[in-house]
Formats: sequence, structure tokens, C-alpha cells
Amino acid sequence: MTALPSHVQELADRVAGGHGVEVLELNLRGQGRGRVLSVVLDAEDPVEADVVELVSKDLSRALDEADPVAGSYTLEVSTPGLSRPLHTRRDFRRQRGHQVTIVRGRPAPDGGPGEGLEGHHRAARAAGAATDGDPGPATDGGPGAATGGDPGVATFSIQGMVVDVDDEAVVLEVDGEQVRVPLSEVVHGKVVLPW
Repeated sequence: MTALPSHVQELADRVAGGHGVEVLELNLRGQGRGRVLSVVLDAEDPVEADVVELVSKDLSRALDEADPVAGSYTLEVSTPGLSRPLHTRRDFRRQRGHQVTIVRGRPAPDGGPGEGLEGHHRAARAAGAATDGDPGPATDGGPGAATGGDPGVATFSIQGMVVDVDDEAVVLEVDGEQVRVPLSEVVHGKVVLPW
């Protein structure tokens, strides 16, 4: 990727903000005539297609006037999409009311297996989740599917509907019960598609 002048970020932020969205990512990739200036928009609520179109037109006009990027390029304006991994409080907040799968990880005591890890396995099994090295009740990628990974970290996945997010945790509804997942334990999450 090519470094962009700070003026490009300022232009993109100003145009996006004028339409009630913000710039999540901005980069220039490729070489020569095949360069693409990629702008990814985001907001608390899903970004509508007409907003993406308006930002694209207005940003294209602003970039043509200011001409902060030398040479030719194609402007590409988009949104993050459903397959994007979820990591932050903000990512999960945007998914309120939607089903997600979260891969959790907790370091084992002293970074390796032992009683603490076994205790974690027992607690996870009691909660219906599988852990590293224990396929548990679900192996189809559904709730409680084992995720594998670092032998010094016990990991498992949990699936539910996002009902709340605060500074410290994501709250999921799982089988009619609310489960708090500390953000510090989130390895990643993903939206569960309805089809």
C-alpha cells in the first residue's frame, strides 16, 4: 500500500461526516493506472447504499478539486460487509439484535495446561461449550464448537444474539439466558448469516 497525504484523510472524514458516517479505512493500493483509493465507511447503524453513493460522488468531486493524490486512480467506496471479523466494542454494538459467534480465549495458568485449564474445561462444558482439545457436544461450528489454537490458551466458541455491549463485555442471549463475554477474552467474532 502507498502512503497517503494527511489531506486525503481530512477530505474523506469531512465528506463522510457530512452524510452521518465515518471513514473506517482509507488506503491506496496497486500501481500505475491500476491504483485504487479504497474508502470503507461505517456508522452505528447499517450504512445504506444511497449514502455510499452520495459519499462516493461528493468525495470524488472533492478529490478532483483538491487533487491531493498524484496520478490516476479509481475511487472505491464501500462498507465493511458481513464477513468482516468483529473485535471491538463498536463492532459488536453494530450487531445488536443479530446472531454472532464469538471465539473466546483465556490464558491457562503459567501459559500451559494444568488444573486451571481443566477447571476452565469443566466450566465450559457445564455451559455447553467445547474447549481446546475437547470436541464437546458440538463439532459443526455451532454453539460450543471447539476452535483449536494456542496450547497455552483455552479457546471455545459461543453463539447467541447480541443484546448489549458496554466498555467491558458483550452480552449475548444464549438459549434464553444472558451471557457476558468480556471483551478481553474475545479472539474474534462473526455474524451468523440467516441462510
